[in-house]
Amino acid sequence: MENSRVLSCEYRSSFGSSNARRIRAKCEIPAVVYGQGNDVSHLKIKSSEFNKKFAKFTDNTVLILNDGKLEKCVFVKDVAENIASKLIYHIDFYEVDRRVELERYVPIKLTGASVGVKEGGILTVLKEQVKVRSLPLDLPEFIELDLTPVNKGDSVLLKDLVLPSNVRLAENDENLEVVIIK
Repeated sequence: MENSRVLSCEYRSSFGSSNARRIRAKCEIPAVVYGQGNDVSHLKIKSSEFNKKFAKFTDNTVLILNDGKLEKCVFVKDVAENIASKLIYHIDFYEVDRRVELERYVPIKLTGASVGVKEGGILTVLKEQVKVRSLPLDLPEFIELDLTPVNKGDSVLLKDLVLPSNVRLAENDENLEVVIIK
């Protein structure tokens, strides 16, 4: 497992705003995990570890919460923070089963300079994200589309996207255009 996705955590049994303040005073962040039909789990996470990795997270980053005994596969659902003081007050995680495929929208990242644009064509982006299906730990944070070989008058369809192994297109119509160069 990629280490940037693993967060150490500890379970906590006391709740409430005064307890949350005590947790924050120890440079930790109170958090909850819900989903999978289980009861809500209350956790605390080291602020330094979360803050170091938080800048790299996207909506599609699957994290592993590890308490030393058990690992939970989660998405960050919500982060309550004070932007002025750069203090994170609370984190909500949503647990998913790592053995069950899920469908998520993933952004399309355009790379390269198109031959058609260099010849004076105009690039029109019609889709900025694509719906894919995969196991949670195989879910890409984005799908890269290299525009370099696209000529003036060409278009790129959803079915033309190069997906990572273990990831499938989950769109209803794979013939939809992603970009056009006119």
